[in-house]
Amino acid sequence: MLLCRAAVRLSIGVVVTSPAAGKRRRLPGLSVRPGSIRQARADAGLSLGQVASGKISRTAIFLAETGKTRPTLPTVQLIAARTGKPLDYFLDSEGAALAGGRLDLDKLRELAAAERFDDLLEQAETAKSAAVDVVDRAWAAFYVARAQVARAVPHAALRELREAQATFEASGDRWMVVECMDCQAAALHLLEEKSALTTAEAALDACRRLRPANRALEARILGRLGAIHVGMHRYPQAVEYYSQAVDVAGELKDLSRVGKMYNDLSIAYEHLGDLSRSRVFAQKAITIHELLHDRLSVARAENNLGLVLFRQGQIDQAREHLNRSLGICDEMGVEVGKSHVLLSLAEIDLVDHDPDGAVRRIHEALALSEKNNQHGSIAQAHQDLGRVAEMSGGHAEADRQFAAAIGILERAGLSDRVVSCRAAYAQVLERRGDTQGALEQLKVAIALSRPDVAPPAAAAQTEEETA
Repeated sequence: MLLCRAAVRLSIGVVVTSPAAGKRRRLPGLSVRPGSIRQARADAGLSLGQVASGKISRTAIFLAETGKTRPTLPTVQLIAARTGKPLDYFLDSEGAALAGGRLDLDKLRELAAAERFDDLLEQAETAKSAAVDVVDRAWAAFYVARAQVARAVPHAALRELREAQATFEASGDRWMVVECMDCQAAALHLLEEKSALTTAEAALDACRRLRPANRALEARILGRLGAIHVGMHRYPQAVEYYSQAVDVAGELKDLSRVGKMYNDLSIAYEHLGDLSRSRVFAQKAITIHELLHDRLSVARAENNLGLVLFRQGQIDQAREHLNRSLGICDEMGVEVGKSHVLLSLAEIDLVDHDPDGAVRRIHEALALSEKNNQHGSIAQAHQDLGRVAEMSGGHAEADRQFAAAIGILERAGLSDRVVSCRAAYAQVLERRGDTQGALEQLKVAIALSRPDVAPPAAAAQTEEETA
């Protein structure tokens, strides 16, 4: 019996073997919206061969695009990854029903976009445990990590992201590789790891090579770089990256991202000496995060506003905002980041002539920082303990604490923080009357920050200490 070729609908699919029966079967073809594949390819500016990318034949893409075949789910996933479109852009109701559980990813995307991170973590963990396909497992792991980073659980997030990124690299999904790199940078930044900067820089470079371009992702990574530079005390660079992020984002509307940018811009302007602008940005950040019910971001912004008010001499208001931040951390069970608030409150205790209260807070912050391996916060706690010891006349203890702080920062490779710490130590020594010791600390700080103008003696001391 002869069949009309036009009436035959083939299925471009992957042949798999059923473990139970030992038989080879072909994955079912999915019904796609007419014209969706051609439109997605045109929007991306890609040829048939570029979409196929060596994974399947360009003919297979052509047949699916022209409606002569029904592509399997892996084929549609490949087309979605190459063109930057979500999976549901291509599938009609019949195709969506046949795709089944894999479209639960859309629910995970919705939860992530709505920043419902408790729900996201629960559903993503369930999806991961139920996943059969390795790519499905990688997607679920990515969303598990997204939720963990948002809830300040970076160690667990890094494990999930490394697993997911390896799978996406193997499957050729460059878009998701970049997403994983950006999320890893966020987790490393929470841990105050130096590698956060190199990871974010690599993510930005990879993002800018994506075709089609992903402006939203690029803006997010630029904002991440701004936040990392704030953490490294490189405030002019932070402002520059945030300015780039705003330019790239253009008309993109993401209140959560804007709120985080406002918060970090507030920190940058505070350290650049523009306290009035810093306070305005901090208040804007709090307003946005409260509107979005993002409690953890509210805590960070409250901490920052408290510090600005402290610098402006408004001690009572500063304490109020810092206690509000600490309360949110306790309410949410957050440890990573709580040490920053405790150290800020310790500053106020010192101003209020309560060194015992300050020491209690600093030791609590130190214990949390050591538990979470946050090198910068560990060093800051030692530095603050040194200041307290100096205030009570314990010069030897102050020297020991500052030496510990400098050593931690040097081993972590946090050179900008080393400069700040040595400068603070120089101030302590100068007030003590040790002018020569203060001068030596400043010389080393100059050698680190400006090796082109550092005196030979300072450079030699830096090399000797490093050795």
